[in-house]
Amino acid sequence: MDNNVIWALCPWFEENGEWLIDPDDLERIRAFRPYGVVFRVFDEDREYVTICSGDQVFRVRRDILKMIEPKECWRFEVEESAFIKESGYSGTVASIRWHQKENKPMYLLKVGGTIKSRRYWPEELEKI
Repeated sequence: MDNNVIWALCPWFEENGEWLIDPDDLERIRAFRPYGVVFRVFDEDREYVTICSGDQVFRVRRDILKMIEPKECWRFEVEESAFIKESGYSGTVASIRWHQKENKPMYLLKVGGTIKSRRYWPEELEKI
């Protein structure tokens, strides 16, 4: 994982206001439900910041973002391969979620074409 990457949470709910989301992305972000998802932050223009999780890209106002500081234990990005130490299986990171209490990422993995219901901590996985 690149240490220069900027990461953020987008804890947007409908009651926060539609004005926080680019009108072109509003319906897609409603369907995506961004709460708890870790997003990679890309370019910023005067009005909006571009964020993405895998192939899902949205433009949102900076006001709704909560920047998070990556730690050394962060190892993966969406679509990277990972080895599950406990089971001996390998998979692909399907999504990165945020655990509020632990203040660290959890990874959802796709193994054999199916997204596992279990969430994995960074220390349970190795790079392939």
